[in-house]
Parts: sequence; C-alpha cells; structure tokens
Amino acid sequence: MSELTVRLDQILPAKEAVRALPRVLDRLERGEDDHLVVTRRGRPRAVLVSVERYERLLDRARTPR
Repeated sequence: MSELTVRLDQILPAKEAVRALPRVLDRLERGEDDHLVVTRRGRPRAVLVSVERYERLLDRARTPR
C-alpha cells in the first residue's frame, strides 16, 4: 500500500465528519477538495471522494496497462 499524503484541511475526525456532512459533500461537489480523509482516534479510516472522482478512479483501475 502506498503512503497517504494529505493537507491538514483535508483531514476530518469522524465526529466532525458526521456533524458537517452537508458541508463536506458541498466541498467535494464544488471541487474545493479532491478527497477528504476521515480519521478515528487520529488514524486514517476512510476517504471521501465525489462520485465523479470515484468513477474516474474505477475507470483507471479497469483500464489495462
């Protein structure tokens, strides 16, 4: 697995992500962030991406190299 590199403003503790979900979704939909990392107890646990970004990632994964 490769190392995860993110900016501090792209990290959300799980409790904050729950409280701010509408705002978080807006940030992703407007393209203000490419992804947001959700942490629990200070450790990365999930990555949120827009549907468009997710589809691009799937397309890239399916394309033979």
